[in-house]
Amino acid sequence: MNVCRSRGLAGRTAALASVIALTAGLLTAPQIARADPPPTNPSDSQINSAQARKTALADRVGKLSAQVADLQNQVEQREAAAELAEQKLADALQKLADAQAAAAAARAQLTQAQKDVDKATQRFSDFVRASYMDSPITGPASGLLTAPDPNSLLSRSDYLQYSAAHKLDVIGALSKAKVVQSNADARARAAEQRQATAKDNAAKAKTAADDALSAAEAQRDQLNSTLDSTQTALSTAKLQLATLNNQRAQYLAWQREQARIAAAKAAAEAAARARAAAAAAAAAAANSWHPSSPSAPTPPPSGGSWSATAGRTAVDRAMRYLGIAYAFAAGGYSGPSYGVCVSGDAFNDCNVYGFDCSGLAMYAWGPYIHMDHYAATQYGQAGSYHPDTSSLMPGDLVFWSSDGTQAGIHHVAIYIGGGNVIQAPQSGDVVRVTPLGDVDSGYFGATRPLT
Repeated sequence: MNVCRSRGLAGRTAALASVIALTAGLLTAPQIARADPPPTNPSDSQINSAQARKTALADRVGKLSAQVADLQNQVEQREAAAELAEQKLADALQKLADAQAAAAAARAQLTQAQKDVDKATQRFSDFVRASYMDSPITGPASGLLTAPDPNSLLSRSDYLQYSAAHKLDVIGALSKAKVVQSNADARARAAEQRQATAKDNAAKAKTAADDALSAAEAQRDQLNSTLDSTQTALSTAKLQLATLNNQRAQYLAWQREQARIAAAKAAAEAAARARAAAAAAAAAAANSWHPSSPSAPTPPPSGGSWSATAGRTAVDRAMRYLGIAYAFAAGGYSGPSYGVCVSGDAFNDCNVYGFDCSGLAMYAWGPYIHMDHYAATQYGQAGSYHPDTSSLMPGDLVFWSSDGTQAGIHHVAIYIGGGNVIQAPQSGDVVRVTPLGDVDSGYFGATRPLT
């Protein structure tokens, strides 16, 4: 009996020691993870204000772009008008040159006419002098006295009559030469005056057209400068909004991580208490000489059905690669990879390491489901339940289509909560958090994986 009691006392002492050890382990076990300080969490008003500023600037950029296009059209019209005015001026200058040439020819005619006038004047002077020298001194009677015979007298009279007629010819030639001189001079002066006036008018029109073109170009350039500064402000606003959205996403991820840490801690504590209780039960059984203990309960079945935990896990996996480069046809179940180069300079991502949109979705849900590296088929492969935007849960896949059909789906992103998604947008960009409504046009629908 003493031996039996001794065995019983030893057994109870050993069991009690086991319980104490388990309890001490529960109380002194290290923390599952030390809580990190919370990241910055921008307020809703900050995000809404940034969104409003971005929207206003985008609207301003659109209006300015339309005004620039209108002014560019005006500039092109002014350029055409300036070119036409230049052609008209060139024509006027050519005609002025022709008029000047004609004037030079007229002046040459004028010079010749002057020579003709001089010759006619000289001939008239010679005639008068000859008439004076040869005319009878005492009138007709002198001819009778000096003529050797009547025939000579008659011949002399004919000569005088011829001389008188010649005098008329000389006077006519003189008058004609002066008329030619006057007409040539008038034509030359009129032609030069007309073409000089036409040239001045064309030059004024050219100057006016150039001034109008310069004014339109200056207005266009000033508006372009305003557009550039507004686009810079828009880029800054987009960056600010993206920064706030990323901060919010990081804060939400931090909250989820803190919840996971708390849940893991609670589970560890519960497991420790269960082990302590099992040890106490074993000790009681040993004390009463019952070697058997109740069997452990059967754990709940596990499978591929959706759960909020699986959705958050998919989001957390995608968020690990926030900021990594987009690479065409890159990424998959094992993580990022190098992209693919396509001929024709369409995509040249074979030297870029990262994800494309469907590759990121494959990696996020990789622990749970197998999907093609193709957004259009992922819509049906991921699950059968397609929630509307008001019912989205973290981890849901959201899709965009170019023609409103499943076959036209060209982009997929992962909903992370708070109206935001994480996506791999396009070549040259990075994996980023974006408001759902800012991703693209042509929203098609969503799929809840594992449903």
